Amino acid sequence: MSIPPEKILLRWMNFQLKKVGYKKTITNFSSKNIKDGEAYVHLLNVLALEHSNPSILAAKDPSQRAKLVLEHADRMGCKRYLTVKDIVEGSPNLTHFPA
Repeated sequence: MSIPPEKILLRWMNFQLKKVGYKKTITNFSSKNIKDGEAYVHLLNVLALEHSNPSILAAKDPSQRAKLVLEHADRMGCKRYLTVKDIVEGSPNLTHFPA
C-alpha cells in the first residue's frame, strides 16, 4: 500500500490534534481550516508545550497568528522555510516533498 507523503502527514497531524481536543479535521494544507493558523498553534503545543504562548490563539488576525506560530517554531529550534504568507495563503511550500 502506497500512501502519498501529504496524506501520511495529514493523518499524523490530525492524530496529534485530536490528542489535545482540537475539533476540526484537516483535510488538506490549503483549506481554510489550516490557513487561520489555529491548527498549527495546537500542533506546536503538542510538540513543545514548554514554548507555548497562550496569546497566540488570542490573535484575531491570521497573519499575526501565523507570525506568532513561526516565532514559536523558532523557539523550538526548528529551521524555518515558511513565511507568514505561506501559511495564510495555503502555499504549496507547506507540503513540498522532494521526489
